[in-house]
Amino acid sequence: MWAIFFRSSGLVEAVTLEDRKTVTADWYTTVCLPKVITAIESQREKTGIRGILLHHDNASSPTAIRTHELLENSGLKTLPHPPYSTDLAPCDFWLFPRLKDQLRGRRFSANEELRGTLFQAIGDIPKEEWKK
Repeated sequence: MWAIFFRSSGLVEAVTLEDRKTVTADWYTTVCLPKVITAIESQREKTGIRGILLHHDNASSPTAIRTHELLENSGLKTLPHPPYSTDLAPCDFWLFPRLKDQLRGRRFSANEELRGTLFQAIGDIPKEEWKK
């Protein structure tokens, strides 16, 4: 499983979660978010990104106190996510179905093969689609 972060022009970072593990606040703050923050900072230099507004869902890891503390210390702000608000999860309606269509029926012998195919599918999405 991957935690995938993207912006209006495409992929920021996809962080792998080990097989059969659960997303916890510890993993989210010590493994996932540091990789995302590093990716944002490296892209910031190339693209001139100024302010970052991170949009999470209301799962326990993104809403944990230690997550808020890490984001505050990193200078990242979050956009609140109202409960049961499907209109604020557009990736559920255009990104995930699109990726599922491209992966449906295929078998992968290793996670790296799946990862490569997934990243290729994400990379093939035109920038105009991300902005929609």
